[in-house]
Formats: sequence, C-alpha cells, structure tokens
Amino acid sequence: MKDERIDAIFNPKSVALIGASNKEGKMGYVFAKNIIDGYRGKVYMVNPSEQQVFGLTCYPNVKSIPDSIDLAVIVIPAKAVPKVMEELAEKGTKAAVVITAGFSEAGPEGKKLEEEMMVAANKGKIKVVGPNCFGIYNCNIGLNASLGVGTPPRGGDISFVTQSGAYGMAIFACALDHHMKFAKIMAHGNKAGIEDYEILRYLGEDDETKVICLFLESVNKGREFFEEAKKITPKKPIVATKTGRTAGAARAAASHTAALAGSFTAYEAAFKQSGIIFARNGMDLINIAKGLDWQPLPRGPRVGIVTNSGGTGVELADLCEEAGLVVPELSAETQEKIKELIPPYASARNPVDMTPVWPKFVELYSKIIEILYECDEIDIIVPIILQRAAMMPEVCQAVADTVNKCLAWGYKKPTYVCWVSVRSALGNMDILQKNRVPCFDWPERTARAVGAIYGYVEFLKRRAISFEGR
Repeated sequence: MKDERIDAIFNPKSVALIGASNKEGKMGYVFAKNIIDGYRGKVYMVNPSEQQVFGLTCYPNVKSIPDSIDLAVIVIPAKAVPKVMEELAEKGTKAAVVITAGFSEAGPEGKKLEEEMMVAANKGKIKVVGPNCFGIYNCNIGLNASLGVGTPPRGGDISFVTQSGAYGMAIFACALDHHMKFAKIMAHGNKAGIEDYEILRYLGEDDETKVICLFLESVNKGREFFEEAKKITPKKPIVATKTGRTAGAARAAASHTAALAGSFTAYEAAFKQSGIIFARNGMDLINIAKGLDWQPLPRGPRVGIVTNSGGTGVELADLCEEAGLVVPELSAETQEKIKELIPPYASARNPVDMTPVWPKFVELYSKIIEILYECDEIDIIVPIILQRAAMMPEVCQAVADTVNKCLAWGYKKPTYVCWVSVRSALGNMDILQKNRVPCFDWPERTARAVGAIYGYVEFLKRRAISFEGR
C-alpha cells in the first residue's frame, strides 16, 4: 500500500503556496504561475501582503485557509519557515515541499533552523521534501510545483529523484529535448524529512513508474535503501548516478546539500548486489533510461553493427567489447544475404560496413537491419547514423519505420542508434526519437549505455528472473 503522506506530495487534492506573489521575478510568482498553469485541484495562495494572486484569493496566513491542505509549497525566507511549519502541523497538513535554502547546508545557524522546522513537522507528521530543493512534478496530472518552466507532456513512465536541484532539473529538461516523458520528479535537496528508501518504496509500488532514475550525492539509511532496491529491481529497473566519488567531489557535495558522500567502493558493491544500474553521469543516466523505456531488453550480449563508416564501426566494436558485449562475425549464410545488397568492396562481416554509398542509404539501412532482426546470431542492433546519413531525413525515417515494423512483428530485439553528426542534423535525430528509437551521441556513450542495459539483463539472468515481455 502506498504511503499516504508521500502520495500527498504527488497526488494532492489541494495545494497551498506559502509566499505567493504577484511580483514577476520573485520565487512566489514563478511557483504560483507553474501551479495554476497545469494543476486542476484546489489551490490556496498565502501572503499577508497580497489580496489576490493570479486571480485567486490570497490568505494572510495558513490558519485563514478554510479547508484542509494536502500539500504546502513553501518559498518564504528560512527564518520564517519553522513558525509556518507549526501552523501547517496544527492544520493537519500531510506534506510540504520546502524550496527555501539557508538551512543545514549553510552552517550551524541554518542547521538549527532545520532542526526547529523538523520538530514542528514531526509533531504534525508532515512529510517534508527539502529544504534547499528545486521542487516536485507529477507530469501526468499537470502538477508543476518547481522552479522549472512549463508543464511537461503527460503519458510518461520514467520517474526521477535528484538531490541536486538545478543540475537535476537540467538533466530533466535535456531528457525532454530527447522526447522522453516522465511520470514523477522530485528534487529533495537536504532530505531533512524524507528518507531515500521511502521514496524508492513509493516509486517501486507506483503503477505509473516503469523506470526509476536517481541522481545521488549521498544515501541516508543505506541498508534500508539497498534492501528496498533489491525488492524493486527484479520488477523494474533502477538507474543511478552517484556523485561525490572522489575526495574533491565529496567536499563539494558537503557544501552543496550537506551530504556525506561516503566510500564509492561501498556504493559500487551495493549497486551490483542490489541490481541498481550505475550511470557515470547525467547524460548516461538519460541514455540508459531512454533505452530501457523505449526498447525491449536484449536477450543476450551479441551486437550487430551497421555503419556507413568503417572507422566508426571499428571504434564502436572495440568499445562494445570493452563494455562486456560481444561483436561476433556473422555466419556465411547471413553474410551472403547482406553481400547481395552492398558493393563488392564493402564488408558484411560485422560491423557491416556498407561504405558511403549515399544514394542507396535508405534501402541498405532498412534491409540490413531487417536481416539482423531475422537472424538468430544477434541480440542487439546498433546502426551508426553518421554525417551524410544523419543529414538525410529519409534515412532516419526509414530506420525508424524498419525498427518499429520488426518490433510489431514480435521480434524481442532492441535497436539503439549511435549518432555521430553535426548540430544542423539534430532535427533528423528527432525523427528517430519521436518514434521511440533511442539515439546516443558518439560510440563511447553508445557502448556505455548498451553495456549498462545488458548488465541489468545479466543481473536478472543470475537470479533466474524472467524478463519475457519486457
């Protein structure tokens, strides 16, 4: 059963904005606009200096609100927060998101304020997100209680929890540029009133969440966190970036969100044991999540590469094998099928190098990808869309159509595109990604993402967990 108070963060029936403002540029203005733009539940504005905000009655304090409050969003100065939290507790508020900074990350005085705030919150059993955070989203109900601009598209099934506010939201915004859709987002900053394992448990039980992404500087209550992860990973993947891996980064994390980064070796071991997929950085996190969300899981490690450049194919083959994958030579029978299509000076061995025969790109990419779907020698297909091919929208459309046609025929084989081209061709990458064919920039990122996804499959296989249908 879902935690009622964490559910109130993402599915509130009513939201009170403490510090709402009509003054453009102020935090209270940004949050007021974001909340009323997409959220269709009850909204209460609170500010003693305003009569109305965005056409809604503005109450002088929390006590004046005539109804109960599920979620309070707080953007007032830090010194005033403990008193407001007391009022929210008296009113029976279920949850609060404290955006305000200046608490434990700011030194002893801030730490004392944070403790006072939590004494009041705990008295009323208020589940607190933050302080010092960016906010939360539930994209599928249009709730944006964050500093981020705009209401994201609905229909997503990736959920993302980030300890870093601005960078986490930058990762989220970048993912939206890649046509990824999200269910729930939480930037929890100092994590004063909510434990990592509680959020993980909630998302593990959330039907709208199919892939969980985490951007972590530290983990509170590590044992509980990893025990919870072990229960979730057999059912749905968890992808995590853990920063603070070096001495310098750990020092930065301490001043950023008051995080104690801990030994990365211990995290690494716990990730492996619990089946959490490790992503080295924010972009890898996006790539791995995209691959997991849009394509079926690979049944094995054998990669078939289709390229219009021999050099890129060789580099990608090296990187794939270094990432724990295999690039096998194709059988004579499959090579014969491919040789009938490509020039005599091209190679059908794998990587399949069609060479730069531009006028035939549309036909060759489509037919070779189809042959790789049909043969039983390959588990993963990676077309390299490089330079001239990337600049031809008809090539990208043909690849997307072929992949989705083969998946519709019932082939459980993922295709991930290795994208190597200029900025002016990015519009053509959209053709692929709008059709849920993931593109990864450059061979190294491609190999890392594909290797990480297959690492999750190995975890499932070691535990004899079926992944048919995924």
